[in-house]
Amino acid sequence: MPDPLDPVEPGWLIVVDPEGQGERLDHLVARRVPRLSRARAARLEVVDLDHPARALKKSLRVRAGQRLWVRRPPPDEDAEGLAPPEVLEEGGGLIVLNKPAGWAAHPTASRFEGALTTWLRRRGTPAHPAHRLDVETSGVLLCASDLALDLEAKAAFKAHAVEKAYLAVCEGVPRDAAGAWRAPGDRWESRAPLGFDAKSAVRLKVGRVEVAAGGWEAHTRFELLEVRAAAGAAGRCLVRAEPRTGRQHQIRAHLALEGCPLVGDKLYGPDERYFLDHLNGALAPEALAALGHPRQALHAAELALTLGGRRRAWGAPLPADLAALLVAP
Repeated sequence: MPDPLDPVEPGWLIVVDPEGQGERLDHLVARRVPRLSRARAARLEVVDLDHPARALKKSLRVRAGQRLWVRRPPPDEDAEGLAPPEVLEEGGGLIVLNKPAGWAAHPTASRFEGALTTWLRRRGTPAHPAHRLDVETSGVLLCASDLALDLEAKAAFKAHAVEKAYLAVCEGVPRDAAGAWRAPGDRWESRAPLGFDAKSAVRLKVGRVEVAAGGWEAHTRFELLEVRAAAGAAGRCLVRAEPRTGRQHQIRAHLALEGCPLVGDKLYGPDERYFLDHLNGALAPEALAALGHPRQALHAAELALTLGGRRRAWGAPLPADLAALLVAP
């Protein structure tokens, strides 16, 4: 077993804190290792450094002071099949990428090879993302190697002094206030306040929660760009979305509240249990068929902000896998 001060294999040392006395092992690991889900924690091998002969069961109740070694899984195999990011611009302390779906912005407990910071480092570019996109979301991602520009960009995102536009392929077609189907060219806004959904089994899912009850103000502008050749709820549509606030899952939640969830959205689509199954690596073929696509159909198409005293703007077209969703069957 490796000495935790000089490890010969990747992993995490956990000394059980007083709060962890009697806690289940998988719950403790999920709590102590950053960005690690409980389902993922349950699949990792954990040993007691004082008795390292065999791995511990996930249901074990730990004791305060116990020294545990959590073996990091091998580099994520899925990274081998990922298309490399496209460099949209490079120079002057910036590198702007068109991120394919499947890449994480930063390493997580389950993604190392498939993280853009790893890719950038191995490319010889000491840059870091100034913001983030979900793993399943493709599109424009700004990275900075210059510290001053990095701090300026992050401050702009925090202050919402950034113009962003996304393209979303949705199930169904939205209706207007009178209940009629919207047509291409229609513009509208959603100001539904958002907060964590108390009825959901998924802790990070958000839904409509009034501000008076603890919800957050949220504002998204939409434009209907295209409707697939099918009517109403049976069709699909392409929507341009401009988030004016930066709430968690804002575009996805607002579109779901409109009755038009993203194609492939495991959390806001047909059944949130698909999200839990996906975390556990057990998404059934029939679930994939119901979702309509292996990933959520969301693409960061435009980004603009002022950096270093001048306005910068970048764009990336709708990728082929999402464009194919709009072709009539």
